[in-house]
Amino acid sequence: MKFPRIYTDGQGETHIGIRDVPEHEARIGPPPNPVGQMTETEAVSAFFVFSAPAGIEVPSHNAPRPYICIVLSGEGEVVASDGATLRLRAGELIYCDDVNGKGHVTRSISDICLAFINRGSA
Repeated sequence: MKFPRIYTDGQGETHIGIRDVPEHEARIGPPPNPVGQMTETEAVSAFFVFSAPAGIEVPSHNAPRPYICIVLSGEGEVVASDGATLRLRAGELIYCDDVNGKGHVTRSISDICLAFINRGSA
């Protein structure tokens, strides 16, 4: 499965790219157990939800640790230091892997509610 991500290159510049998460065929649920595609389980250490009103802009910052951000409602933007912009809407997610470097800017286009899931150990 392919998901958007923000990451830092060797020169400290942040970019928006694609994270390709390996998947395999799997059955889920009770019989007749429909078949779908599933990723491997990934360790997570914390979860929190954050909401903000429309028009908020968070200045350039880095992810404090690798995390996944899921838009629960509303619409927002992520701007990488290279100028690339990604607009995210309810139901979409981004892997935030830019724990160092120049960071990224985030904006709430509308009232927004986000779920943050820290990947790995705290």
